[in-house]
Amino acid sequence: MSTLRSSIKNAVTRSGGSVFWKKYTITSSAITTSAQTLTPTITGGELVVMQVILQTDATGLAGGTNFELSVTNAVAQKGINTAFVAETVANLGANITRSMVPYQAGTNKYQFSVTGVPIVMNRGSYITYQNTAANGTGAGTMDIYLRFERLDDGSQLSSLSSGTP
Repeated sequence: MSTLRSSIKNAVTRSGGSVFWKKYTITSSAITTSAQTLTPTITGGELVVMQVILQTDATGLAGGTNFELSVTNAVAQKGINTAFVAETVANLGANITRSMVPYQAGTNKYQFSVTGVPIVMNRGSYITYQNTAANGTGAGTMDIYLRFERLDDGSQLSSLSSGTP
């Protein structure tokens, strides 16, 4: 009976419209000007990245002009083919939170200053990160929180095990 319950629970939690979050932590000095893989590839269908939250530690990021997240795919990705999230590195200093959604009415204090839009990711695509202009420096870290929504039943990241790229 527990196998049936487990199967039903798995089907419901992986059905179209269900939501899950993933957290990744990166170190400033590990961010280069070349795209590096952040997430595993998508299997089973399409996922939408509905929300991205960036949070830095007491040191924050240094170096680079903009920090960017982009979608990469072996087959044609519809929509924008540049960064769907871009934030000025200078805005990611000590103890900063930035998000796609503004949390303080009437200001841009917590919203991305450059770009931050939801994006549909096709099967086989994955998210990369990089800086523009210069590599990152220093030991500061940043947590990247990604909120995914499934458009198709069974859509998922190919491996849900690792939270650190």
